[in-house]
Parts: sequence; C-alpha cells; structure tokens
Amino acid sequence: MKLMRQCGGWLGQFLVACILFFIIVVHGQTLVTRLLQARTLSGMALSSYWKSILNFFGNNDYYLYVWGCILCIQVPFWSVGGMFMFMDYFNWPKWTRKYKIQPGINEPIDLNKLIETVKVVLINQWAIANPLLLVSYLLKKMTNTMPGIYELPTLERFLIEMTVLFIVDEIALYYVHRIMHHPKLYARVHKKHHEWHAPIAISVVYTTKIENLMITAGTALVHALLSLVEFKLGLIKIKLQQGPFLMNPHLVTLYVWYTLVHLRGLKNHCGYHFPWLPTPEDHDYHHMMSNACFGRTLALDWLHGTDKGYHAYRARKKALHEQNSAELVNNKSE
Repeated sequence: MKLMRQCGGWLGQFLVACILFFIIVVHGQTLVTRLLQARTLSGMALSSYWKSILNFFGNNDYYLYVWGCILCIQVPFWSVGGMFMFMDYFNWPKWTRKYKIQPGINEPIDLNKLIETVKVVLINQWAIANPLLLVSYLLKKMTNTMPGIYELPTLERFLIEMTVLFIVDEIALYYVHRIMHHPKLYARVHKKHHEWHAPIAISVVYTTKIENLMITAGTALVHALLSLVEFKLGLIKIKLQQGPFLMNPHLVTLYVWYTLVHLRGLKNHCGYHFPWLPTPEDHDYHHMMSNACFGRTLALDWLHGTDKGYHAYRARKKALHEQNSAELVNNKSE
C-alpha cells in the first residue's frame, strides 16, 4: 500500500508537469506576448507617474536629488519608527507582545530614555546625514555627474544597480562594523549604540556623531561606486570615471535604495520577530553579546565564523521551548 501511494504521488506530479509543459508549448507565445504587453503598459503608467513627480518638483534637480532623497528617508523612517515607538511605550496592541524577542525588557519603554533617543536620532539626521546629501549634490554638480532624471531606468538597469548596491553595502557594513568593535574604537565610536541591549526600531540611528558620519558617508560611497558600471544592451562594461563620486544610479534607484535601507534598519532593531517578516533575532543577539552577527545578513558572518554563537543560542532557545511545551502537555494530562 505504501508503495502504491508513493507511485500515485509521483504519477500525480508527473501529470501536473505534463500539463504545464503542454500549456507552455501551446500557449507559450501568447503568454510571452501578454507579459510584454503588461510590461509596456506598466512602464507607461510609471513614466506618467514619474513625470508628475518631476512637475511637482519643477524639474529642479536640487529638489529632486536633495529633498527627494530626504523625503524617501524621513517619511518611512518616522512613520514606521513612530508605529513601533507607540507599540513599545503603550504595550499595545497586546497580541504583539508574544512576538517580542526579549520579553519583559522595555515593556513598557522608559520615557526619558525614549526622548533622549529621539533627540540623538534627530541630530544625526538633520545635522549630519541630510547635510551630506547637500554636499553630495554640490559635488555631483561640480563634476557633472548628476544621475539621470528625466527618463526612468530600464528594469534591467534598476535590478543590476540594486543588486550591486546591496552586495557592496553588505561587504562594507560588515567590515566597518567589525572595526568599530575594536577595543581602541568601541568606547569612543560604537558603545553608545549598544546602550540598547534590547534595541527598539529607531535606535538604528542612536549612535555617536562619529559613527553616524562613518555609516552615512559609507552609504554615499556605496551608491557612488555604481558609476564604475556602464549599462549597454543589458551587458555590464567596467569603466573608470573622473570625479570624486564613482557611481551614478538613477534617482529612482536612489529613492528605492534609501527607503529599503532605512526600513531594513528599523526591522533589524525593532525587537519583534513577526512570522511574516525576516527575523531580526540575529541583530538582537548582536546587541546582547556584542561579539557576533556584524552584517546586515549572516553571509559574511558565516564566512568568518562570527555566527556560531548565535546559532548555538538559537539551538538552546529552541530546546528550552520544546522542553517547556512538553512539560505543559504533561501537566495538562495529569
């Protein structure tokens, strides 16, 4: 019977594969045509929307570059960060409590500590990060390296730029982060960020001015590196450009990049593991121990072995959870 069930399962999968293959062969051209039409229509809609944005800013590259990037940082940061501040201070809604990574800590959050964190974040954003965007704009104007504005990037270019940005950012962040944990730098540069042993969302920017300058300037250099890449007919051709900034992603790429980077930072520091989002537990562990999980992902931590303590911690936590569950079942049965 077991063999028959296995054969039946394989037969069903084979039939599904045959049906899909038949649909692709018979209707493949139609599907491709429909997809191309959808891409064309969506491209037209996005171009129309982009033109309305250009008109809103008066086709002024200063407003588009400086204030466009600032809006793409500030709006998602304070809307999502504000939501988490509300949740942490009022411990509401109650159903979110079960997703806390370190339950019982910062429940509720200390108001004075929260106010101090907001002050530090605002200073870092408006005295360092945002002025650096103005400096970046002025340098790009001086060196004639302003990114494209009037035409949207192709999908291929956008995806390549985003991929390069994420890879370079991951590499840069890991090694800069490890350097900041060096004993000669930690106390002066990075220790303030670790005052939050159980981080909250907006504590991603709760740093010393030196650290914020290092991270913000590093992010600017990351998107500057893309001018090393020339996109032509979908191929990547390496070239060297003049000027202090080496990368020219399209403004749309910058908007999406700044938005995603700050939302990811909020997620990594929020202190909650919601099942519908990637877990930030590795970075929570970093704030607890300070000697592991230095990257935004665990790719380079795996390469250098700085994730072993975290995985051991996860294994102990899982074993304890299973033990408690088993004891609860036994108590109920008695």
